[in-house]
Amino acid sequence: MSNEQSENRGDWPEQLAVRVARCYYELGMRQQEIAALLGIGRARVIRLLAEARENGIVTIHINSPLLENVELAEQLTERFNLLSAEVCLSHTADEIQLAEQIAISANQYVVRLIKNGMTIGLGWGVTLKELVRRMDRVNTTGVSVVSLLGSLTQRSSIDRFEASTALASKLGAECFYLPAPIVCDSQSSRELLVDQHLFKQIYNRALAADLAVVSIGGLNSATIRQAGLVDEDEYSSANQAGAVGNFLGLYIDKNADVIDHPINQRIVSVSGDDFLRIPRRVMVSAGESKVEAIFAVLQKGLLTDVVTDQATAQALLKLKK
Repeated sequence: MSNEQSENRGDWPEQLAVRVARCYYELGMRQQEIAALLGIGRARVIRLLAEARENGIVTIHINSPLLENVELAEQLTERFNLLSAEVCLSHTADEIQLAEQIAISANQYVVRLIKNGMTIGLGWGVTLKELVRRMDRVNTTGVSVVSLLGSLTQRSSIDRFEASTALASKLGAECFYLPAPIVCDSQSSRELLVDQHLFKQIYNRALAADLAVVSIGGLNSATIRQAGLVDEDEYSSANQAGAVGNFLGLYIDKNADVIDHPINQRIVSVSGDDFLRIPRRVMVSAGESKVEAIFAVLQKGLLTDVVTDQATAQALLKLKK
């Protein structure tokens, strides 16, 4: 009820509304208890509480620094047409430490999305590895995990970035890997591998995933570079070709399009267009070096959900297309 309506009626029981509001907000009484105490119906208690808010008798203030994060999440959701977003506080500019902090925030967010019988497509990288490391074991039935990027390699250091095995273990799930290295020796060797029947089987399984959880690499911080899978000459060349970051192993430009570059012709991963076939696509990423790439992927509509930190969210909202 508005003030104008109250004045027109002239019979609004303000004193009763104040008593109801005090019982509810200050004394913590339940609505049914208030109704019994005052000898009125519970429906009237609910109505008087609403009217007390509308007439300014009751005002609610949320006093927490986390309120800004809730507002930022709402703005991200609206700006980029997302299903949902989560923004957390962070206390470092160091991207390794930041990955750990983001992983803590993303942990329960991702777990809530996991349902029995689903297939989960997983990217790779330090952030996702940390997310899975911090995840408690979850009892699931009929769940499978499939890697969205090639994974076979002779280098044990890649274990720092590959999280599919660990996630499957935490969920008691079956794990599937694209049977190829993430970076092939040549375009022709890649074409030979992706044409194999087994590869096509698992690739199609990835495309049939119900949920995808991915991260993104800034141009300087891309996992594919940290793992030593591209050399400095290739990195510099991709930079000069307009790359702003790395998504699903592929170097992308400011429009989130895969750049025309020899390194991308050797990468084994799910392509951006195919990635859109997965209905729920969650990105867990943060960091100054990743802002431009995250923005590009968001603008292109490749994501349904984002988990990031306050500084990254603020930077994303400031950017214009």
